[in-house]
Amino acid sequence: MDESENAINSTASPDIHNLDVSPTMMTFSIVYVIIIIASLLGNITVCVVILTTRSLRQSINSCFILSLAVSDLITTCLVMPFDLEQIISFGRWRHGEIMCNVWTTTYLIAVPTSILSLLALTVYRYRLLREPLDIYKASPLMTRRRASIVVCCLWAYSILFSFTPVFGWKWRPRSVYFEYCNFNLSLTYSVLSSMINFVTPVIIASLLNCRMFCLAIKRAISPQKEQQLVESMRLQHEAILIRKLQGRNIRAAKTTFLIVFSFVICWLPHSFLSIIITLCRTCALKIPYYLQWIFLMMGYLNSAINPVLYSFRSSEFKKAFKDFNRKKRLFRGAQIRAKVARA
Repeated sequence: MDESENAINSTASPDIHNLDVSPTMMTFSIVYVIIIIASLLGNITVCVVILTTRSLRQSINSCFILSLAVSDLITTCLVMPFDLEQIISFGRWRHGEIMCNVWTTTYLIAVPTSILSLLALTVYRYRLLREPLDIYKASPLMTRRRASIVVCCLWAYSILFSFTPVFGWKWRPRSVYFEYCNFNLSLTYSVLSSMINFVTPVIIASLLNCRMFCLAIKRAISPQKEQQLVESMRLQHEAILIRKLQGRNIRAAKTTFLIVFSFVICWLPHSFLSIIITLCRTCALKIPYYLQWIFLMMGYLNSAINPVLYSFRSSEFKKAFKDFNRKKRLFRGAQIRAKVARA
């Protein structure tokens, strides 16, 4: 998910140099700005609501969503602005070798962390859909502490993997050539990164989502078997509890499916293009630069879509968001009254 950046910055550069500022370039720039603003506001809101709401802070599900929101924020703040600048400056890089390495490394950290966080969230939702009472066991498979450890491991892995080109596993001695910042990655690293950090997690997450969909359909069309399971329980409150949990877990599984589906749809074109360019560098000469930018913008659009999926699909998150807004209005009201009193 990175070689097409090289194509945009280097192989397409002769064509770009001959371009004047056109409606197409202006459109790209405006769309980038809209995506950056929407992603920034949405993901900051998600992080603030989760961190200021006790029930969400203690939620395993929110732990993975917070990781995803943070990775999207990093992409928005440290990656997208430089892409926007390169569109405006026709691909030229003006920030030197060190900043080029910082930019490319940040990209290699944030994007894989997003898909790995999604994979962890999918595995957790699949487990709960299969065994809804697992969280009430004396020793559940996943706890808040274990979820935090998983998230830390995902980030540690992404950071270590992204720094290997900086420490020598690179394509060329320098990353900046002729005022262009390139992803300085060897062919082996590019293939491994695409397979390990995108293709494999997406396949596993897609298979688990298909399995969750089949489980939900099976329980919807075969209620008799579920009823027998419920009636076989000793305590009636357990029967009521499992019904509620099944419904809640199915709704959460649908949300997870939408998040994964959105990620795949947004990033698949750019990733597919990156793999083609990795295996055939001369192919980049035949690919229009604007098509590569469109595919990259589609990937970045996912960072703006994710907060919408959280807020509109989760009743708990919507309630927490309303409480947050209410507290914010009360705080502003108190500030205004204090200013009036001092006046």
